[in-house]
Amino acid sequence: MADQISLPTNPNTLLTYAKPYIYVIESNRYSRIKIPEMTQSEPTYFAFSDSTFAKNFVPSSYEFSIINDHLYLSHNLGGAVFELKGNQLVKIDQSYEHKMQINSEGFVYDNRIFRFGGYGFWSARNFFTYFDLKSKEWEVYSPVNGKQVPPGLFDINLYRDGENIYLFNGITTNQFDNLKLEKSRDIWHFNLRTKHWEKKGKTALFFGNNTKNFQDENYYFAFTEERRILRINFSTFTYETFQNEAVSTKIYEQFKPIVEQKHIFYFNHNHSTQQVDLVSLPLVDFLGEPQSTTDFVEMDIWETYSTAIIAFIALLFSGLFIFLFLRIKPETTKLITDKDGLLYLGKAAINFDETELKVIKYLLKKDDVPNSELLELVEQKGVHFSHNIRMKNDILHQINLKLKAILQVDVNFIIFKKSDTDSRLKVYRLNKQYFKVSDAFLNT
Repeated sequence: MADQISLPTNPNTLLTYAKPYIYVIESNRYSRIKIPEMTQSEPTYFAFSDSTFAKNFVPSSYEFSIINDHLYLSHNLGGAVFELKGNQLVKIDQSYEHKMQINSEGFVYDNRIFRFGGYGFWSARNFFTYFDLKSKEWEVYSPVNGKQVPPGLFDINLYRDGENIYLFNGITTNQFDNLKLEKSRDIWHFNLRTKHWEKKGKTALFFGNNTKNFQDENYYFAFTEERRILRINFSTFTYETFQNEAVSTKIYEQFKPIVEQKHIFYFNHNHSTQQVDLVSLPLVDFLGEPQSTTDFVEMDIWETYSTAIIAFIALLFSGLFIFLFLRIKPETTKLITDKDGLLYLGKAAINFDETELKVIKYLLKKDDVPNSELLELVEQKGVHFSHNIRMKNDILHQINLKLKAILQVDVNFIIFKKSDTDSRLKVYRLNKQYFKVSDAFLNT
């Protein structure tokens, strides 16, 4: 079946599967290939209303999703979301390209587009975000009921079983040097309903997030640098090793293979035509015979018994700890105070501009500040709503950065969450424990 459908190799083309179609999205058109019939539709050409967007549109920079028969493209860097309506791409989000979720992992759950992790601004994210189709904004999916959370991760493998997410073999940043990247063999489990994190152990080997890695029901298929194919069984947490270099090394990396009716479908490099051919063959023929079966998860002794070890050490040295605590007076936390309408740390004035001071005062006076009230403080009349949103976000970001640098603590001073009275609304809260300011300062 290899010669039925051929496509030119183009790194800017987005090839993605949403049952029963493979979508071929190019810079000026898109078409569909029906699986398993291997029939291709006539192309639909885009009708762009924005010539600048048309010129800069790179389909491979987006992730494709289908929700309730609606087609969406969300930017890989985070932010922009478009709906594909007929021959038009309609921007539906009220966000901007923040470039904070590079190489994050995406999926659809509960009729929402989710992303986990990603890299940006010399750090990696360790939380889920989702796009709310009602508010047209990205929101944070915060965990609860757990003592553990993973480090920031990107380029990570994601296996999903309903509401259960498994993340493994990704890249993280060194906690002491953000410019140093490290491989992570940790396996993390997250339940999307209970929002609970659990560390399952470590993988028996690190194989990275190859663009060809894909999931099929209870199995996750991974391609290693040693030209091996691993089939991981998430029911038994074991993996089998296969070797089929003649086939696996020719797979076109722009498209994750898929399995339908016990047949694997993938694009294969055709060096004679300089194109890629859509190939289908039985999965058993593609894999061949397994060479070995091994446990996929290694138990971490420290993770398993750390609680008991720590309790024993605490009992053994509790007397010494109490003695040291009574003899050594801990250093008093420095607080931010005010004088003559300015904020000070010790005798040094803190350089906040007028708008930043106004926002800080407002957040100090209230516990939860709605998004709309913050916008009123910073908005500029006569400019677009999205510009004011960006300006508000930039001001909050700058305040956070300045407070972190001045106090030399790694905490987010301004956080946001859903309102207790209306879950559709976003409210902001300032960490006030580092402030000791007068009422006169707050009321000027």
